[in-house]
Amino acid sequence: MILAAAVALLFCAAAPAAAGEADWKLLHDQAAANLQRGNFEQAELFARAALQEAESPPGLGHRATEQSLSTLSHALSRAAKHDEAILFAQRLVAIRTKQYGPGDPATGLALHNNAQFLILQGNLAAAEQVQRKALVIFEKKLGPNHINTAVALHNMGAIQLKREKVKEAEKYLRRALAAKEKALKPGNLSIAHTMDNLAAALDGQGRHAEAEKYKRRADGIRQRALAPAKRGT
Repeated sequence: MILAAAVALLFCAAAPAAAGEADWKLLHDQAAANLQRGNFEQAELFARAALQEAESPPGLGHRATEQSLSTLSHALSRAAKHDEAILFAQRLVAIRTKQYGPGDPATGLALHNNAQFLILQGNLAAAEQVQRKALVIFEKKLGPNHINTAVALHNMGAIQLKREKVKEAEKYLRRALAAKEKALKPGNLSIAHTMDNLAAALDGQGRHAEAEKYKRRADGIRQRALAPAKRGT
């Protein structure tokens, strides 16, 4: 009840409110802001309202619907409502496939997010299938060293690691690391994250000395990243 009242108060405060797109933007901005602040229940409320506004006749077009679905699925996932998040993520995949085609990077990004939610749900087999589709799109349309390709490779490696397929995980993670080192600036924490996973894959194969090298490199990146913050205190 309190959250519902918040929506009503929001519209009152925004008077005179323009119809349609302005109302949708107000709702969606509130959803995004609450999501960023970690207020997932309120983010869900505003995102649902934004989606309803986007889809109300005559409708605001597919872009408003896409953004609403994306924000709503992320809010639900962050609130651990993974089953529902996946349903909205699948709707987004369907819309983008229709609007842009099955091989467009926008469709690939929707598939990638869907795979993320499937991982959190624990459905690793489905996550691998969906993530692989996204990876194929990114490699073909964006190239092997684009950051989207690098992240998709990392996620494929992470899925294999969770499934205890450590040799397959190593292959994907080495490719992810090479791509990230080309796409990102040296010292980016995302590179350290991939090194950590690669070390875990190597440890799983009994290659502990090699794994230790990546652990040390990852620790070095984190220490250098924290150094400016320490100097500022």
